[in-house]
Amino acid sequence: MRHKSLFSMPLLVLLLLNLLTTPAFGAGGDGTGGGNGENRSIALTLERASISDGATNVPLNQTIQLDFNKNICNVTVLPNNKKCFHLTDSDGKPVSIQLIFPDNQVQSDYRREVFIKPSKALKPDSTYRLSVDRNLQAKNGTFIDNAHTLTFTTGSGKTKETNKILGKLGENIITYETAYGETADSVPVDISGLDQDAAPEEPDADTIAKLGAMILITLILLFTVLVLFLKRKKE
Repeated sequence: MRHKSLFSMPLLVLLLLNLLTTPAFGAGGDGTGGGNGENRSIALTLERASISDGATNVPLNQTIQLDFNKNICNVTVLPNNKKCFHLTDSDGKPVSIQLIFPDNQVQSDYRREVFIKPSKALKPDSTYRLSVDRNLQAKNGTFIDNAHTLTFTTGSGKTKETNKILGKLGENIITYETAYGETADSVPVDISGLDQDAAPEEPDADTIAKLGAMILITLILLFTVLVLFLKRKKE
């Protein structure tokens, strides 16, 4: 009986180690802003834009799509977020836009997108700037890692193509007519744009605690195996 209990100790330690190292997706969420406010160490980030900074010959009625890594369409943050997008002309004057958010309750697959469409056709051969403020907020309370700006120049024609995602959304959208001017929050702190490398994240207290527990359990396991080996060698 004594040998059996001794041999069961490493198995118990291994079980505890497995529990500690298994990700708790249900409790912690996936960092996409769709959960209960955890994973705040993951910054809200602008991942893609449908036009590039410096784009030319942009259609006068172009809808610009911005893709983020977290939920920025929830009703709890829309009153703040609708003020965070600006389209300005070459003189810095605000241009009226339709700011379109997918309905987070019905179209949860598209809760990270926003669409910016000029309320009326832009002027041909003119330069415009689209700005995203650094106080843009995700559902879980995190703010964007940096303000972003995209400068583009129009051509002389219009596009007949419609945004594919907007076509899928149909009436399941929330639209605001806005013409907000830029603020101090519209100025990027890091001007390297969407191609910037993400800064390494510092480990949080939970990660450090788990790492310490893993090291402790590993040491206990090694000590237990060593004791069992010495006892069997004596026998």
